[in-house]
Amino acid sequence: MTKTKLFFLAMLSGVLLSFSWLGEMIFAPVMLFAFVPLLFVEDYISQARSKANGKQTFASGAVFRYTYLPFLLFTLTNTIWISNASFVGFVVPVCEACFMAIVMQIYSYCKNATKNENKARYFFLVFFWLMFEYVQFNWDINFPWLNLGNTFANYPFLVQWYSVLGMEGGTVWILLCNIFIFLCLKEHYSNKTATNKDNKKVLFGKYQMKVFATMVIFAPVIISVIMWYTYQDKVVGKTDVVVVQPNLDPYSEQYELSPMQVAKRNAVLINEVIDDSVDYVVMPESAIQEYAWEEKLDNVRSILALNKYLNKYKKAELIAGMSSRRLLPKGVKTEAMRINNEGIAYESCNIAIKVPRSMRLEDFQIHHKSVLTVGVEKMPFKKYLSFVEKLALDFGGTVGTLGADTSIVVFDSKDKNTKLGVAICYESVDGNYVRKFTAEGAQVLFVITNDGWWGDTKGYRHHFSFARLRAIENRRYIARSANTGLSGFISPKGEIIQKGHYWRPEVFRQELPLLENMSFFAKHGDMLMRPFTFLSVLLFIYSMIKRKTNKKAS
Repeated sequence: MTKTKLFFLAMLSGVLLSFSWLGEMIFAPVMLFAFVPLLFVEDYISQARSKANGKQTFASGAVFRYTYLPFLLFTLTNTIWISNASFVGFVVPVCEACFMAIVMQIYSYCKNATKNENKARYFFLVFFWLMFEYVQFNWDINFPWLNLGNTFANYPFLVQWYSVLGMEGGTVWILLCNIFIFLCLKEHYSNKTATNKDNKKVLFGKYQMKVFATMVIFAPVIISVIMWYTYQDKVVGKTDVVVVQPNLDPYSEQYELSPMQVAKRNAVLINEVIDDSVDYVVMPESAIQEYAWEEKLDNVRSILALNKYLNKYKKAELIAGMSSRRLLPKGVKTEAMRINNEGIAYESCNIAIKVPRSMRLEDFQIHHKSVLTVGVEKMPFKKYLSFVEKLALDFGGTVGTLGADTSIVVFDSKDKNTKLGVAICYESVDGNYVRKFTAEGAQVLFVITNDGWWGDTKGYRHHFSFARLRAIENRRYIARSANTGLSGFISPKGEIIQKGHYWRPEVFRQELPLLENMSFFAKHGDMLMRPFTFLSVLLFIYSMIKRKTNKKAS
């Protein structure tokens, strides 16, 4: 095969990967075979290098070079929308493609270290890709947006088993399908099939790869469909929720209007649906525009006005997002610490608040956003690059690294006997973080966000779709309030109960069941990424030793 053909074969994977995320990921099943051309490219390069007999047919980094552009096509088509809000949008696709290509290069390095025809070595890709996704969740440049398991966000009936394995289970399924399909095609084209006369051996010899491939592809689907039709809510109560989508342009009116005008716009929408039966009114991220001290929330004018309005009704309580400042105790230093002109140490924060009807400060409940957006809400590797923090963008009155919670905060309404988990914007992308709300007793989940920064792009559509996966993983109803984007309600099966429209002021109301049964994933969290990451490190070390041993032997 010529290098030109090899390049176009690799680019076919780039097209398939991009196609699987087209629009609202309506062609997600394409992901089950999108990696196959890349696997053929890697295998061809590996075989050519092993048969070269000293001739340099491909350089040592050939797999990286041939896979980088396909991954760049995939990342560009699915993350370039970030550039509408931040210069980071031009950096993300370049870096993400680089990381993915490095994973393929490491996989090739370790696979070839064994120097045998054992098919098990092709499954090394699962280990290294899961390690990559684990890192995506846990290092300073956290960007799990393109993790493979997210692909099926709009096919909830196919992935009900995410309630057991979580989104990373979807990543494993996708990779296994690709590997088995690749091995079936490789076996077919090389005519290396079993020739035993015994019928049983023929089944598990000649056809074993096809049997395994069929099982890997369809067994999870069958299990999911069964779970879809057999799942039942175990309801312990109900809560009446109103979600507001005020539709303020984040680049103009959201910060040009006074805080009282913003509060009034929200109140006008709330007034369309509220009555004495409403328990909670949920307003989006940054809905409260005063950049207030947390120690003085009971004196914030727009909060006082909204609370006074809601107190006309028997039990309505406000949950809303805002930017805040909190004082740091004397002598305490944090990465987010700032010092004002008066020498006072404090942190800027992005918070969700539950406003008490009494307006007593001690009754306010606060959750600080803790999964922060890189380049906007936190400076990555600040310890080493603190001088760059001044370049961070100013969104909503906060600049640079924000303060975060050290533990999960669940809102508690004792008079309603209700516990609520509120995820702020980017937090809802991290399934292992959101499930902690449920593990701490949350009976229903709220997502508050401001998706208007990205314009009419894939971004806000994907973000809404990811909430469907969080619903499945936690087996909880979700109420989603977006400043603009897509607001609505989602069932524990990932079904959309109500869904709004982009760039339109809207308000929705729904009575949501309160659930206490806990899914396996919500209870135990990530069961795959950590062990696979540990094994990947061991596998890489083993491969390095094996290569050195082989060189000495030759």
